[in-house]
Amino acid sequence: MKYLNLKKITAVVLSIGMVFSSSAVTGFAADNSKKIATIPSSYINKVAEDIDNKYFYDGTYVDDWGHTRKGRQLGATYTKESTEFLLWAPAATYVKVNIYATGDDNDSNARDIGTYALEKMLVNGEWNGLWIITLIGDWGGLYYDYTITTTDITHIGSDRTTKYKIQDPYSVAVSKDGKRSYITDTSSVSPEGWDSDRHVYVDSTKANTVYKISVKDFSSDTASGMTAGGKYSAFTEKGAKVNSAGELVSGIDYLKELGVTTVQLAPFADFDGDSEYEILNYNVPEASYASNPSDSKTVIKECKEMIQALHSAGFSVVMEMPYTHASEENPLEKSVPWFYYRLNTNGTRYTTNTGYDNEFSTERKMYRNYMVNSMRYWAEEYHIDGFSLDLIDCVNMKYKGSSYVYKWLDEIKTSLAKEDANLVIWGDNYTKEERQNKTSLYDEIIGSTGGTYGERNEKAVKIYKQKAAMKYAKPGTLFMDGGEEMCNSVEGTTLADSSYVEWKDSAEYADVVSYYRGLMEIRKAFSPLAKSQTIKNSEAYVLAGTKDDEWNTMAVLNNESDVSKEITIPVQGRAATDWVVIANGESAGVVSLGEVSGSVITVPAYTTMILVDKESFDDVAVTSGKGKVIVNYVIKDSEQKLRESITLQGTSGTNYAVPENIKIPSGYTFLSKTGDEKGVYTSETQTVTYYYNAINPDTVVDGIKNNGVYCEKAQFKVTSSDYTQVMAVNKTLTPDVDGIYTVSAADGTQTITLTDNEGYSIYLSITVNADHTMDNSDCTKESICSVCHKIFPAQTNHKFSDTWTKDDTYHWKVCENDGCTVTTTKTKHSGTDDGDCTTPVICECGEIVTAAKAEHSYGEWKSNGNGTHTHKCTTAGCTIEETESCVGGAATCKKRAVCTDCNAEYGTLNPANHSGEQVWVQTEKTHQKKYDCCGAEVTNIADHIWENGHCTVCGYDCIHIGGKATCTQKAVCNICHSEYGEINADNHSGVEKWIQTATTHEKRYDCCGKVTIEQENHKWKDGACETCGYVCVHSGGEATCTKGAVCEICGKEYTDKDMANHSGKQVWVQTEKTHQKKYDCCGAEVTNIADHIWENGHCTVCGYDCIHKGGKATCTQKAVCDICHSEYGEINADNHSGVEKWIQTATTHEKKYDCCGKVTIAQENHNWKDGACETCGYVCVHSGGEATCTKGAVCETCGKEYTDKDMANHSGKLVWVQTEKTHKQAYDCCDKEVSTSEAHGWKNGVCTVCDYQCKHAGGSATCVKKAVCTICSEEYGTYNMSMHEGLQSVAAKAATRTDEGNIEYWYCKDCDRYYIKQDGLVEIEKSQTVVAKITDTTSLTDTCKDDNTETVKEQAPDTGDNKHVFVWLLMFVIGGAAAGLTVKGRKPEN
Repeated sequence: MKYLNLKKITAVVLSIGMVFSSSAVTGFAADNSKKIATIPSSYINKVAEDIDNKYFYDGTYVDDWGHTRKGRQLGATYTKESTEFLLWAPAATYVKVNIYATGDDNDSNARDIGTYALEKMLVNGEWNGLWIITLIGDWGGLYYDYTITTTDITHIGSDRTTKYKIQDPYSVAVSKDGKRSYITDTSSVSPEGWDSDRHVYVDSTKANTVYKISVKDFSSDTASGMTAGGKYSAFTEKGAKVNSAGELVSGIDYLKELGVTTVQLAPFADFDGDSEYEILNYNVPEASYASNPSDSKTVIKECKEMIQALHSAGFSVVMEMPYTHASEENPLEKSVPWFYYRLNTNGTRYTTNTGYDNEFSTERKMYRNYMVNSMRYWAEEYHIDGFSLDLIDCVNMKYKGSSYVYKWLDEIKTSLAKEDANLVIWGDNYTKEERQNKTSLYDEIIGSTGGTYGERNEKAVKIYKQKAAMKYAKPGTLFMDGGEEMCNSVEGTTLADSSYVEWKDSAEYADVVSYYRGLMEIRKAFSPLAKSQTIKNSEAYVLAGTKDDEWNTMAVLNNESDVSKEITIPVQGRAATDWVVIANGESAGVVSLGEVSGSVITVPAYTTMILVDKESFDDVAVTSGKGKVIVNYVIKDSEQKLRESITLQGTSGTNYAVPENIKIPSGYTFLSKTGDEKGVYTSETQTVTYYYNAINPDTVVDGIKNNGVYCEKAQFKVTSSDYTQVMAVNKTLTPDVDGIYTVSAADGTQTITLTDNEGYSIYLSITVNADHTMDNSDCTKESICSVCHKIFPAQTNHKFSDTWTKDDTYHWKVCENDGCTVTTTKTKHSGTDDGDCTTPVICECGEIVTAAKAEHSYGEWKSNGNGTHTHKCTTAGCTIEETESCVGGAATCKKRAVCTDCNAEYGTLNPANHSGEQVWVQTEKTHQKKYDCCGAEVTNIADHIWENGHCTVCGYDCIHIGGKATCTQKAVCNICHSEYGEINADNHSGVEKWIQTATTHEKRYDCCGKVTIEQENHKWKDGACETCGYVCVHSGGEATCTKGAVCEICGKEYTDKDMANHSGKQVWVQTEKTHQKKYDCCGAEVTNIADHIWENGHCTVCGYDCIHKGGKATCTQKAVCDICHSEYGEINADNHSGVEKWIQTATTHEKKYDCCGKVTIAQENHNWKDGACETCGYVCVHSGGEATCTKGAVCETCGKEYTDKDMANHSGKLVWVQTEKTHKQAYDCCDKEVSTSEAHGWKNGVCTVCDYQCKHAGGSATCVKKAVCTICSEEYGTYNMSMHEGLQSVAAKAATRTDEGNIEYWYCKDCDRYYIKQDGLVEIEKSQTVVAKITDTTSLTDTCKDDNTETVKEQAPDTGDNKHVFVWLLMFVIGGAAAGLTVKGRKPEN
């Protein structure tokens, strides 16, 4: 969203009443309105007035009986049979209509159809200012404009003319640019179901809320979810959702959910460029709002679809219309120059301070009629329900130097009401500058609160809700700018009256939208909000219900201040003490938000409260179809609100989404959430709660502690500048000059609330005792305060108070010294009665012993017989009475007035006040009006004024007498001269006459037409009727060469023969060589004898066919006739006139006669030899084939090689020539090399260039490495398990009693294997290398020695004595199984 610069906003000083308008202008303070046009009384105006009087035309005429009838209508009246063009141009000297195929000369099928001059229309020989022409045929779908040659109105009759080309001022359809009019019948261009569409009139008995919006700006925002952005069709889209906003409704569904009653659309009549308020064609919908602006019918149809959709949704549709000013290109002014626009005395354009240059002269009767006809047309053709007139005050005007205001608006309303009394007319007075620079209330509040434009500000939102409730709780028709309910800001001023709706705001300010929905519910539920009335005190007022099925009383309390305030509810009529809250600043609607009692209500800061009396609220039980979601922001530990809750509400089943732009101050940490942030409204109230860690309040104050207890007062400073508002309970605290706040003593715990600029608060709880808490209740003894530890010394005496302390029965005095509870003796209440029940009996302590009554309870009034009456108080012991004069009632001519209090007559008769009615005293010829009570005369005796036997004054019906009825006329009354009774069919005033035609006759009376002889055919004799004597006027028939003409009516031959008119036909008389034409009736010659003219043996003149003879046939020609010289008969195939010839092609030959084509050698292929045919001698013209590097081109026809080789054209393909280490490319046909030999580029043993696969060689494999190829340097093959590079010898080691030993073995550190020998062939397990520890059994060495050998001591293998290793090895081999020795032989591993 773009936002206006703050300086821009503040520079445009507009009242909130304008920005947040509550009602349209429906009446006038005519004498002091700044918009009333004050017109100079000039010569131009005088001429215009004369033209108005002389040439005024409203499309009606008066018939011979004085009735007004609809006549020819201005503009183009189209039917399929013809189109009539009618233009009002009394200053014109020449007018022609130009017809075009298309709306623009640049269209592909553009062409001029024709130009036709209009004629002056004469009535009774006088010109009426109209130009007319009727073009016969179907002209529908074509375009037209006028070329008009005219003077201005002050030079009529002179040669000072100007030529203009204009569209029809009365157009109902136009081209895309509005410069050409379109011929159509708009009533035939309608959407499906249009005949069933009905007006949804603005119901003045209900509280109407009007939603003002532009067609374009309603749906231009891409976030709207509507596909037809900025078009009429957007209003027909159902189910549209706001993009990325929890499926919130938009479009027409949103308007229904909002609850407004009327949609007022900014001007959508065809306007000039982007200026909605500068109209080009008043009776045509704007083309740019249609899906196809170039199709005039689509424009009309989609405009009607928009209105149909709004009506179907239940909305009244009001159309804004700037009839007070127009575009410079509007055709009206050019059709009659200096007539339609207001002008100064020098002919320059007149303007008020509206900012619009072309101001219409509403003082012209013709223009006022134009306005009425235009509104009537929109209401009838497009079903518009009302009109909002731009700069409505400019409709009225006055002349300079005069205070008299011409109230033309009243005349226009009256005229339109004659067409449709249900249509509304209202308007506004925005100037052009005000409309272009209009800001929004939310912008103004943001500016005043120091918030940031484009961001949500909670204080601004609270103030905004207060202003909204204050506005919509006022009676009358109220107006809402589109997007107002979403806190929309003004986008910019490039377009006049920008009402651009930014749909994301409906999500970000969903609580404000919900608040508006609730206010709309309230307005619909309470009819007193319908009719505008003056509210004298806007802070508090009461509205009284008038219907049984609605609330009795509504109270509205407005607190616009930044602190809570006690507001008194005014007492009006039915006083209520118990109230139900239906709007409280957080939520609004028709359900209870809580209850309050009494007449003084505490209203929070920036809040408008709306209350309903509890009794009627419970009785009526207004229901709501809306569900609610309450969103709470809570400090976790204390359960105190961090900020006010927000309320979302919508119809059950629709979606909601908690606004995501609610800012929480940085000091608070989010902990958890309960409830769903997005979901669907239900009939039950749902809750979403956000929990936060609290800020320690002791860190922002100095002087008090949270939960501290103090005596008499507590004082503190706020140490954080963020907190600008400090409250104790509901009272705002003000610091002293040193910034110290003081909290006075009060009962119970007091909550100290510190609030920042955006409404977020932290809380402290303290207790301030009014008195010290003493350890001794007698002040005459020393004591100490247990709270503040102040020491109080013993007092000499008690200090009893001057005022009494009391209860319901007794009174006494208390010692005033701190902490002392000693009192005087308690005394019982008593007092003296003065005999007046409205004054109380009061004790010395002030206690009321006997309460005063609010007022005396008087008995009935008793007449005193002298025009006064008296009544007395009925309360026991009260002596008060009142005497007053009789009042009320009304004396009449027959009876004195009756007092409304005591019901006794008083005063004198009033001869001017009649108790009866005025009645007519009627005679046969006269009437007189008298009172039927006293017979006083109201009028003089007068003759009846007759109309059709009925007096139009007194209603007397004549008792007819006299006169004589005939067959054609009733009797004429001698009194009223009206016809009466029945006609006398037998009393003829005429005579019998023959009614004759050429073929029939009948006889009837020429007065009434009664037939005496029925119609019958004439009875002819010799050309005359024997019955009626009618002589035939012969006709028909035809005289010929053989007979005269015979009458087709009577059958008589009535002419001579006509020798030039033959009854027969012309025929040919033919011989072998000649012909002649004659008539077959009388034989008259038509032509002379002539020779035949032959063609193919047939005479082309007479059609004679020749009988051939002579001539001789050949193989190519038939015989030729000697008479007609045409061929006849058959050819002779054997009589040749030509010779044999070869017929040769590139591949074949045949021989035939050149005369008849007879074949003597059938077609066959050439017999080739060295490029020539051996049979016919044809030499081949070689073609085809392709020379290559190995062979010349071979002829495709004869097979002969006929060119040299082409060493650049290879017949083979490129191949790789590969060796073990290199490659090169060459052709496999001629071995021509393409590249030089180069080394292979190896990767994984394959050349990456030529794909040669290496045949590996060289290298040595080991137990862990494969061999490396000496050619490509890649590993290949398998591992060699007999080759160990890392094989190490491990010497034998003898076992001991404590350690194991090992045999001699070899270990490969590369493959981690153990081998018995150095060749690495025999593998063993590691465990097999181990020698077990020595036990107590005989050692191996002992068993092996002979008797002469000493016992060998145990030796470890690491001593170097290995003389017994062989013995160990032998034991392993021989006793391997017993010892568990396993010798493995492994195959080499890969």
